[in-house]
Amino acid sequence: MNGSLDAFHALLHGLQTGGIFFYKALWSILFGVSVTAAIDVFVDKEKMARLLGGRDARTIGIATATGAASSACTFGAVTIAQALYKKGASAESTFAFALASTNIVFELSVLIYVLLGGAILAAEFLSGVMLVIIMYALVRLTLPSRTFELARQRLQEHDAGTPAAMRRLAEAGLWHRTADRYFRTLKRIWKSVFFGFLAAGFIAALVPTRVWTTLFLSPVGFRAVIENAALGVVIGMFSFIGSIGIVPFAAALAMSGVGFAGVLGCIVADLITIPVLNVWRRYFGTRATAYILAVFFTAMVGSTVLITYLFQVTGWLPTAIHAAGRLAAFHFRLDYTLVLTTLFLALTLALWWVKRRGESHVASRQALRGDAR
Repeated sequence: MNGSLDAFHALLHGLQTGGIFFYKALWSILFGVSVTAAIDVFVDKEKMARLLGGRDARTIGIATATGAASSACTFGAVTIAQALYKKGASAESTFAFALASTNIVFELSVLIYVLLGGAILAAEFLSGVMLVIIMYALVRLTLPSRTFELARQRLQEHDAGTPAAMRRLAEAGLWHRTADRYFRTLKRIWKSVFFGFLAAGFIAALVPTRVWTTLFLSPVGFRAVIENAALGVVIGMFSFIGSIGIVPFAAALAMSGVGFAGVLGCIVADLITIPVLNVWRRYFGTRATAYILAVFFTAMVGSTVLITYLFQVTGWLPTAIHAAGRLAAFHFRLDYTLVLTTLFLALTLALWWVKRRGESHVASRQALRGDAR
């Protein structure tokens, strides 16, 4: 009986901790989705692809900037990246776009700051830049051009044109299209968000600190920093969570005693989690995906190690990550979190109303055209 009660209390504690993480982060998630939806509607992807056809440093800079202004959803980033590659973007600029769109994005930065604090936010931003630089150097030296040209040909062959549903959507107004993209993005990320916060809650509440201190070496010395960074990336890979969900997952690691390099390595691993690798494989094929995994893993570990030492030299390296720990003392009250959450829930409701009206309008126009025929 006592064992059952202990298990029940543990379950409640894990759910409560995950719920606190979710409440603190909800407004920033909805903010990110709204920005992503607006960019998806207003940015011309064909023009962007034409800009990204080169392999020079200037083109990579443009790809990084456009990625930084794009999606914080990992699956969305991969989908947009393959569309750009299919339309003529180079492999280097495609990868730069994907890395920037999941590591140098304002909306994701808000979530990182809320859950992990300013040091990890600065590290994530700088690590995103370093990721692109290391990736670019590796790809320029090692890209299997034939493999990726075959991948581009397959993508172009499977392009069946604009589906009828999207052609109908193009006839609707901008607000309707923005609302539609908003809810499409929510539909695409909700599983990652749900499992990310659920996993974070149970890790923070139930996994003993000694588990992580056994796995992660004390971050003293070059070998230990590399081990922390590599293990953080591997744990991020096997978290099965996208970029939004992996932040609370990393926050749970921080609350359990994992250090700077391990937490940062976990966050930057979102483009090579197991489900995301499967998406890369569907678009680019097995051989190209194996190459992407090798390059991205090397860049992620390398950037994490370099940023760790940069912060150590400059005195920015925190001895412990305390920001996430403050969630344990959470009390529901009127503050900026409640105000912003209410505002973005109201925005969600307004966009749902716009979407419903837009769908009715498009359906009416289609019906009138059918009658006219």
